[in-house]
Amino acid sequence: MFKNLQIEWMKIKNYRVFQVFSLLYMVGIVVIIYIFYKIYMDVMAELMHMATSKKGEGQDILRLFSTDSIWNTVCFWTSMLLYLPGMIIISLFINEVNFKTHRQNIIDGWKRETFIYTKIGLIICMSIAVTLMNVVATFVMCQITNIEFSLISGLDTLGLCFLQTFIYLMFALLLATFFRRSGVAIIIFFIYGLILESLLMWLFSKIYPGVQYFLPLEVADALIPFPQMKHFYADLPGQTPLLIGAIAFLALYIFLTVRKYKFDDL
Repeated sequence: MFKNLQIEWMKIKNYRVFQVFSLLYMVGIVVIIYIFYKIYMDVMAELMHMATSKKGEGQDILRLFSTDSIWNTVCFWTSMLLYLPGMIIISLFINEVNFKTHRQNIIDGWKRETFIYTKIGLIICMSIAVTLMNVVATFVMCQITNIEFSLISGLDTLGLCFLQTFIYLMFALLLATFFRRSGVAIIIFFIYGLILESLLMWLFSKIYPGVQYFLPLEVADALIPFPQMKHFYADLPGQTPLLIGAIAFLALYIFLTVRKYKFDDL
């Protein structure tokens, strides 16, 4: 597998789409850190006032910048950028389909399962990279806001961040495998994630409150809710059911992706 991943790296390291979207993702993290810095500096006085006049609400907001909650705060906002690495996965896979390079791997002796499992291995590596970027982002945020940086206190959140990223990127690969057109797959990825799932969440919250958190992508987002803002998450289930649901969806994405590629025409 390691040798196969080396081959994947040789394929993508000079690929312009990979370079551009990777740069955009890193710039996006910097922008988010800057926004938090501006919010922290510009409204701190108001937050202190709220902590006095509306004790509960004000203190909750202030805790967004505490040692215990800074990991959730950063990982929550950076998760909104996961569509960028998702677009990378879609572009990389469909580029190989369009230029028939995936056939060359099969001709060279790879099994179909080897090819698609290598893509999943690439997704795992990208998920680890995104998680490490969140460590760096949190460290920078701690320096900006004079908060003690504690990696130990963030291990649980980093694990959830990895799982969340893994689910998003596997969902992107699933769409690429089924549609095999980058434009179509990317549009569906964005429309479903940003619009359709929000509508489904609203609908399910009216029919059966709590079920809305077990939608294909929301089950990953719900793992890292906005910290100290429980009133934004009515009927949010416990973390254990969400973890079970997230892992179940991840297993489903992997199964469907492997099965589709294994039995589909090359």
